[in-house]
Amino acid sequence: MTSDVTARTTGTEYLRPTEYIDSDHPTVVETARRITEGATTDVERLGRIYHHVRDLPYDILASFRYLAKGQAAASDVLENGVAFCMGKASSFVALARAAGIPARVAFQALDAPEMEFLSPEVRVLWGGPVGRPLPWHSLGEAFVDGRWVKLDATIDAPTAVKLGKPYAVDYDGRTDIPTVEGPVLRENGSYADYPAEVADWYLRVAREVLDALESTAAHERVAADDVLWSGPDPELVSRQAVA
Repeated sequence: MTSDVTARTTGTEYLRPTEYIDSDHPTVVETARRITEGATTDVERLGRIYHHVRDLPYDILASFRYLAKGQAAASDVLENGVAFCMGKASSFVALARAAGIPARVAFQALDAPEMEFLSPEVRVLWGGPVGRPLPWHSLGEAFVDGRWVKLDATIDAPTAVKLGKPYAVDYDGRTDIPTVEGPVLRENGSYADYPAEVADWYLRVAREVLDALESTAAHERVAADDVLWSGPDPELVSRQAVA
């Protein structure tokens, strides 16, 4: 195996802190220590991290409120205690890295016409008159026992059960766990950190949604903005992908 391949699968790039995945932040370090204490294998440590992040309450509108203030790092997510896909992925990856497990962020476009997990205020804006896809859904990947595993921790288990879409796959450290939100339309690649285009888009969406809740004119404008809801060009962003 070449040194380049080794670094891309097991090494430093996926263990370092980054702007959004601040795995060296005291909140992240302490949370990782606490939830993995007593675990003896990476599979067990990763399982504890996955379940901890998955079962943080999913609330996209509450998350938009702190994201719009510039609180975009994994530590911010853990300190606020609620998240949507961006924060679920970043906190999962940050906690895994803090526990010494290589991890990265992946993105997918999802077909989720009902958008039943979104807050009603966000759903009416995002869905529009005919429904729109979720173009830059975030999830985490971790390298454990010689392979990359996709572990989507977006929707907390009680909410998934309540809305009739319980998780069909149990964590075993080997099997990918997909989101319960809807089928994947497109894989948008894997990255060591959030690409600026994607992070900036999430921030813009958060601020536009909050503006839309303040006035009828803004609401109509945001609900009709297909360009906003389509997100950044996946071909452009994918040039930064590591896989």
